[in-house]
Amino acid sequence: MSAPLPPESAHFGGRFGAAPVIVGTAAWNGLAFSPYQTWAFRRAELSAFSETPFRAPNGKKVTMAPIRTLPTRDSGAARLAPIATRTLTQLLDSLGELPPNATVALVICLPERLGDKAFREQRLQVERALVKPLEERGLKPLVHVEPRGHASLAFALLEAGAVLRNRQVDVALVGGVDTSYDPEVVETLIAQQRLFDGENLNAALAGEGAAFFALARPEVAKRARWPVLARLDTVATDREPARWDNEVPCMATGLTRAGRVVSERLREEQRTLDWWLSDMTAEELRIHEFQLAWPRVAHDVMPPTAALEFLSECLGDLGAAAMPTGLAIAVEGMLRGDPGAATCLLTGSSASGDRGVVLISREE
Repeated sequence: MSAPLPPESAHFGGRFGAAPVIVGTAAWNGLAFSPYQTWAFRRAELSAFSETPFRAPNGKKVTMAPIRTLPTRDSGAARLAPIATRTLTQLLDSLGELPPNATVALVICLPERLGDKAFREQRLQVERALVKPLEERGLKPLVHVEPRGHASLAFALLEAGAVLRNRQVDVALVGGVDTSYDPEVVETLIAQQRLFDGENLNAALAGEGAAFFALARPEVAKRARWPVLARLDTVATDREPARWDNEVPCMATGLTRAGRVVSERLREEQRTLDWWLSDMTAEELRIHEFQLAWPRVAHDVMPPTAALEFLSECLGDLGAAAMPTGLAIAVEGMLRGDPGAATCLLTGSSASGDRGVVLISREE
C-alpha cells in the first residue's frame, strides 16, 4: 500500500513571504445582518432557530436557522443569489473605491450539490448575480468557484493565496453562501436521516447565510488606506475516508493531518492557538471525528485558557458559508479582545470527505 499524499497547504508571513491581509468583512445569516452583530449576538447566546413550513415524515415542522426577512416561498437560487449579492455588496460598500487599475479575483464557496450537472443553472445564477455588482463598479473579476461545501474556504484560499502571491491580482474577494431552505435539500436530508426532526438526535439543525471578506497584498492595502484587520497565516486541506454513507471506521485522519500543518508551524514559531472555531454539528460522526482530532492537533499549542467554539450552536449548519462566517466572527473577536486571541483556527468538514483548516492571526 502506498503512503498517503501529504496535505495540500500554503504558508504566508514570516519566512514564507508577505502574508495577504484581511481588509474588510461582511456577513448575513439568520442571526444578524453584519459580522459585528453576529459576533455580539453569539456572545449574548442568542439563537437563530425557528420553525419552518417544511414538515418531517413524523408530521413535525422542521426547525432551521433561516433568514426570516426573506420570502418564505423562495428556495434554491432564489434565496442563494440575493443572500450572496447583498453580502458581497455590503463588503464592497465598506471598501469604498479600489485603487486605480486594481485587479480583482472573486472566489466563491458553494454547497457540494451545486457542483453537480443537475444544479448547473443554479450555480450559474449565483455566479452571475455576484459578478454583476463588480461589473457595475467597472471591475472585471477573475472568477473561481469551489462547490465543496463546508471545507470550501480552505480550497478557495489556496487559490486566492496563489494569485495574490504571484501578483496576478491585487485584491481577492472570497466568501461563501449556502442554504438548506429548499424542498429538494430538505427531502434529501430527511431521506439520509441527517436533518433534525424533533426526534432524531443524530442530525443537524440546518441554517443559511453568506459571508465575504477582502484579502489584499499589504502594499495594496496601504495604498488604498484600508485598515488591516488580520492576516492569513496558513491553509491546509486533506481527505477523510469515513463518511456518513459508508462503513469506513472514522480515524479523523484528514482533519488531524490538515490541523497538524497549522500546529507544527505554531510550535516552531513559539506561538499558541488561542481560538478554535469549528463547524462541528450534533451528528455523531462529526462529534467522534472532532474528539479524535482535537487533542492531536491542539495538545502542544493550545493552552487551557484558549477558546473552543462551534458555529452551529447559534447559527445552525451553514454549510459552505460556515468557514467564511467563522472568519468574519474571528476578525471581530480578535479586534475587540473577546476572546483575547492573537490566533484563530477555522475548520471545515464536508460531507464528501474534504477537510480544510485556515489559520488567521491578529495584525500586530
